[in-house]
Amino acid sequence: MNNIIGESNAFYEPLTPDNAAMLLIDHQAGLFLGVHSIDQQILKNNVIGLAKTAKAFNLPTVLFTSSAKGPNGPTIPELVELFPEHKIFDRSPINLWNDSNSRMAVEVTGRKKLIMAAITTDVCLAFPALSALKAGYDVYAVIDASGTWTIQAEMATMLRLTQAGAMMTNWVAVAAELKHDEDRSTTPAMNKAYSEHMGLYDFLSDIAAVNS
Repeated sequence: MNNIIGESNAFYEPLTPDNAAMLLIDHQAGLFLGVHSIDQQILKNNVIGLAKTAKAFNLPTVLFTSSAKGPNGPTIPELVELFPEHKIFDRSPINLWNDSNSRMAVEVTGRKKLIMAAITTDVCLAFPALSALKAGYDVYAVIDASGTWTIQAEMATMLRLTQAGAMMTNWVAVAAELKHDEDRSTTPAMNKAYSEHMGLYDFLSDIAAVNS
């Protein structure tokens, strides 16, 4: 056992458009109504910003629902409009990893880094995140594009996932990590998403325009 204080075998391997996939789990109209850990409109804004991030970097993106014909309802229309050609994988198992079609949809992306967001954080995000970690994936849990019934449940889930090895993050940080460098062809699309879903960036763009 290595007893040197501060020394770790962990290393930083950044997200890139070539190593990551996006999983958008159960962002369904009915489930939004039960979210109280974050303002529902802010959550919706963040989910759409995250989805546009996936589009900007052409990430393999998989959408999931649970019992969409029941009270959970359909995927919010903004996501359907962003990914009109994508099949949405509906399931009856609570943990999408226990549904063979859903799990296969993740596996066929060929990516080992999974960016995941879901409603609810403590169930629809936590369960597949833990399963993916066990299966050898790196999991990036996008907390501000996820939500649940109470702040206490959210905090408990963050602790549980962190202890299991998942990385807690937010949608802007995911986008910045994928962006990597302003001098890339993907920058205009990502800057547009920032302007539409992060108010501060819109102001910064105005300042840049005046000073150019």
